[in-house]
Amino acid sequence: MKHIFSILAIALCTTVFFSCDNFSENTNLVLTDTLSTDTLVGPLAGYSSKFKLLMVTDTALFRGKKIGESISTATEPELQKIEEDAASATYTVALDGTEEADLIYNFNKEKLNSIEVFLYPKNDSSLKALKAELVDFYSKKLGATTAEKSGKTVLLSPKDNIGIEWSEEGNKKIKDLRMYIFSLSAL
Repeated sequence: MKHIFSILAIALCTTVFFSCDNFSENTNLVLTDTLSTDTLVGPLAGYSSKFKLLMVTDTALFRGKKIGESISTATEPELQKIEEDAASATYTVALDGTEEADLIYNFNKEKLNSIEVFLYPKNDSSLKALKAELVDFYSKKLGATTAEKSGKTVLLSPKDNIGIEWSEEGNKKIKDLRMYIFSLSAL
């Protein structure tokens, strides 16, 4: 009986010993995974959650879309579609419990030629904060400055052939923010 316990103990120790044959390799793998996820910075780092829901990515011009691309690449299948025809497609994005945005992709000859975004904020401070983030983002992205003209904020980037206009629409109590992205050559 003594020998059976000795054999079982040796078998158990041997199994455990050989299952961890390269302990340092396993430890490095865990450290590498932890470091890679902790050090990655998101493309929209520093912006609000509403802004991130609206923009999704910093690639292309808006939500990964750029002026001139085909209708098929300018669709948003993950969003609620409001309407669609040959000239435009309209989608809704929920930004939080009470705020949302309508995205209108306008087409000409089956190519995306402008983007309109209507933001419906819950109050004036939310509108101003989101507008400030949008102006900041596009000023940095396009390397252009903005100007105020007739109550509108305008950003023109001739090198990118892009113009963006922000306007506050509505009455004194309830205002919406409209962002219009267009090609300068279309003017």
